[in-house]
Amino acid sequence: MVRLARRHGEPEAAAVSGKQEARSTERRRLRTAHYGLGEVGRQVVALLVRRPDVQIVAALDADPLKVGRDIGEVAGLGYGLGVTVSCDPELLVSGVNADVVIHATSPHLSVTSPQLLPLLASGKSVISACDELVYPWTSHPEMASRLDAAAKEAGVALLAVGASTGFVADSLPLFFASACAEVEALSVTRVIDLANEPSAVWATAGVGMTLDAFRQAADEGAVGLPALLDSVALMAASLGWRLDKLEETIEPIQATRPWETEAMIVARGRVAGLRQVACGHRNNTETLSVDLIAFLGAPDPHDAIGIRGRPPISARIEGGIPSHLASAALMVHALPALATAPPGLLSVTDLLGTYPRQ
Repeated sequence: MVRLARRHGEPEAAAVSGKQEARSTERRRLRTAHYGLGEVGRQVVALLVRRPDVQIVAALDADPLKVGRDIGEVAGLGYGLGVTVSCDPELLVSGVNADVVIHATSPHLSVTSPQLLPLLASGKSVISACDELVYPWTSHPEMASRLDAAAKEAGVALLAVGASTGFVADSLPLFFASACAEVEALSVTRVIDLANEPSAVWATAGVGMTLDAFRQAADEGAVGLPALLDSVALMAASLGWRLDKLEETIEPIQATRPWETEAMIVARGRVAGLRQVACGHRNNTETLSVDLIAFLGAPDPHDAIGIRGRPPISARIEGGIPSHLASAALMVHALPALATAPPGLLSVTDLLGTYPRQ
């Protein structure tokens, strides 16, 4: 029998290993700056403070009620993080050393692209919640090329994710499709009860409008979920399908009874939400569709995915995936992959698995 004796005062191997691991973790900490502290941005902060491998170093928001306060207070943590919220975009461009900017300001590229280009040029990778950035190559090809070139020139990565566009409406069904030897058609249905959503979401659905005002706003692109057609285009590109056409319809759903909340009163007959359908046709047949039904009091909220293929697949998520929390979680979970991703404008399918190409 061989006995090993430890001398008095000799540190335990576990303690030495723990210290080395702590120093290693400290060296590997990812420095994040936060651009936009709305519902999604605040939830990202709340999730990241649990991560020992991440250090929050800066925060930016245009809301004067948030500027000058500690980001921990703004995020509702109940304690400070020693980072004061600024309103000056130059802070994130040249005033702080950050590895990744977590960007959550707007779903529209017209708003976000002027924010993103200086960040990329400063050598910072960006992960964004901008819906129209998830797959802009079909709807905004010129801006997509510009952002891609800017990221590659700076040697950084740019990625957008989201709960609907970026997950439920494209990458999740594609993940299921990866189990199919053949795919003939793919459909997604989302039923959302807007009564369970923040009031900020209601404007996107046209809640409270008259029918005429809604239809005019729909024609102008002022209502409806941005980038639903982009999800269809992303699925087609990932499957290797050339589509004959893309089409989208948006129709109002009227309130059948009055609704009263702290934010507004919606009279009976006014708009309580919408139905928005985005479709892709291949060989003159509808093969890809995303059907969004969102209104106050919508019964049986759920997300459903159907794949006609070999084998056929049907999946249903009772209650549906909560948009803001899911978007925040997706951003946080994508950080490690973004840190090692190649430069350029990426899509979620570049990082999240492989899919059948036909």
